[in-house]
Amino acid sequence: MLIGAGHLAALWALALVQPLFDLLGRNPDFFVARGDTSGDILAFSLLFTLVPPLAILALEALAQWISPRLRWGLHLVLLALLVAVIALQALKGLASGPAGVLIAAAAGLGAAGALAYARTRFAQSLMTVLLPAPLVVLALFLVFSDVSKLVFPQEEASAASVEVRRPAPVVMVVFDEFPGGSLMSPDGRIDASRFPNFAALARRSTWYRGATTIAGFSSRAVPSVLSGRLPDAGELPTSSDQPRSIFTLLGNRYRLRVMENATALCPADLCPQPEGQGAGPGDRLDSLFSDLRVVSGRLLLPDSMADDLPDISQTFGGFAASDDAPPGVTGAGNGEQLAVGLAAGVTEDESVRVARFVSGIRPLRTPTLDLIHIEKPHYPWNHFPDGQRYSRLQSEWASFLGGHSEWKGPRFITDIALQRHMLEAGYSDHLLGEILRRIRRTGLFNRSAIIVAADHGGAVMPGRPRRNPRPANLGQVASVPLFIKAPGQRAGRVVERRTCTTDVLPDLARLLGIRYPWPTQPCPPETVTVADEPSGEATLSFSALERERDQYVARIAALFPGEGWSSVIDFGPGRRLLGRPVSSFDVVGGTQAATLDPPPDLNRIDPAAPEVPFSLIRGSVDGAREGEAVAVAVNGAIAGSGLLFDQEGESRFSILAAPSRFRKGANRVAIYRLLGRGPSTRLQSLGP
Repeated sequence: MLIGAGHLAALWALALVQPLFDLLGRNPDFFVARGDTSGDILAFSLLFTLVPPLAILALEALAQWISPRLRWGLHLVLLALLVAVIALQALKGLASGPAGVLIAAAAGLGAAGALAYARTRFAQSLMTVLLPAPLVVLALFLVFSDVSKLVFPQEEASAASVEVRRPAPVVMVVFDEFPGGSLMSPDGRIDASRFPNFAALARRSTWYRGATTIAGFSSRAVPSVLSGRLPDAGELPTSSDQPRSIFTLLGNRYRLRVMENATALCPADLCPQPEGQGAGPGDRLDSLFSDLRVVSGRLLLPDSMADDLPDISQTFGGFAASDDAPPGVTGAGNGEQLAVGLAAGVTEDESVRVARFVSGIRPLRTPTLDLIHIEKPHYPWNHFPDGQRYSRLQSEWASFLGGHSEWKGPRFITDIALQRHMLEAGYSDHLLGEILRRIRRTGLFNRSAIIVAADHGGAVMPGRPRRNPRPANLGQVASVPLFIKAPGQRAGRVVERRTCTTDVLPDLARLLGIRYPWPTQPCPPETVTVADEPSGEATLSFSALERERDQYVARIAALFPGEGWSSVIDFGPGRRLLGRPVSSFDVVGGTQAATLDPPPDLNRIDPAAPEVPFSLIRGSVDGAREGEAVAVAVNGAIAGSGLLFDQEGESRFSILAAPSRFRKGANRVAIYRLLGRGPSTRLQSLGP
């Protein structure tokens, strides 16, 4: 019986453990971003490899006690299941097809394997040869993959011996996936009506309008901001792999209060975990297993079934918390590569992290570095500029992002996506305002060095990748906000030349009177090169990049004209009809009906609440065509509009209505098709 259990353990290792370990071994950033310790990784690896086979052994022992024939039958059934899992993975790699066909074929191969095992000594001997598989798979993952750097002790980085001749408090804020052009108006200035806090900062700091990133993904872009070094694909975003950073530069003289996200560049002895913060080992393991169940599903199931699982392409964790994803939502690469994004605190709203960060900013006798990496306006987008949250969806637009995250579908899809991005950028301005107000209240503003940057941008362009750099999207992917306020600086200025995010740390050293102890990186003034993930790069002249950025700014102005956020929130084909009573239209009937997804609770609405999920009105219309215009009416007046889009064969809509268009208490919502344009527009009732 023990030999038979060993056979099943070998199959378990080959069917489930090896594919997952192979993926994680190629993406060790997954563990770094989640804050998983070496103990977490080791415990997970041992539990996942050994506990299921031990459970199978116990189950077979119970069956043997009842009846040897029962144990043998159970053994063959389990063996057939595991062989079928292996066969399904092979079939997925060889051909695509309906899930039912692939599963039936895999089940047939599993049954054939079990039959061969039952009737031939050769099959049993072959399984005996595979008995070491669990230990081999475990060793390959823990010792020979890139994860080994996280499991085994590495030499810790230490603080540099430098003299700080002009010590000053330092506050550094790094935003995520933030194109520099999103802040701008066509006249080349910060749009103060939408981004008042960035505009206020620009009036007292140096705005590097030509700032560009050097990598398109956080795990490489953030370390370059914090270390002043070009990215190296062979390095992890950890202090042992990248010992030269802002933390080791200032660590000898400064007290460090740091909230990293997706990286672990600050050595533990310089940045100890604050007491009471962070999940315990049990919670981290529970979260890890929860996320990896989703990852395993995407690895093992046929694509058409895996598509119904939560998206894993946007963050490094919290996948199971992704809610209400419609059928057909896919992850980039269908699970072949984990997201190169963010994760620490993925289920926690950034406002909570920022509030915690803000509460720690205070004057001390010892110079301080307060640093936070804010996961905004990174996709998914789910906030209004004032901080109200209209959605907790993680995957609403993922089905329009291809295998390399290129935007698919008609142009108006990216117009809607741009609306949501701009609102999230406004929320980022709101978060920045919270930080700046705290700095001013504590009296630190004038004497502090303040740095506000972004790790990389993001493109919202038809047929172009969202983050993977290409010459055609560098105007949005490479261009990033960068503001540096020197201690005592009172007047703003603008630097037009190309500036690299690798220049930030040397510039800070200069402001603090530090003789920079490490080599600086070149920043060619005429050429921009941005590293891709996991390898490759895109190159464009700086002048061409500026033209692309300016085209992006012009597109924003054309889609959302005027000042403030009303034209962004009210964006849609019927924006001129908003506020008009339904009774003033010619309303016609029809056989088609709209279905809201999910049906909102309209009886207890509070437009002033921190979360306003009723503002995002989503659903489908039977028998309608893509591109048809629909409108949402709230309490008998038009409150929002949009175009129908095809999503896996369904005609769907996703429309934002300003919270102010709802009243406290009970409300009524109805959907209409817009017939005609201008004064002669008619409405066709679609219910509900």
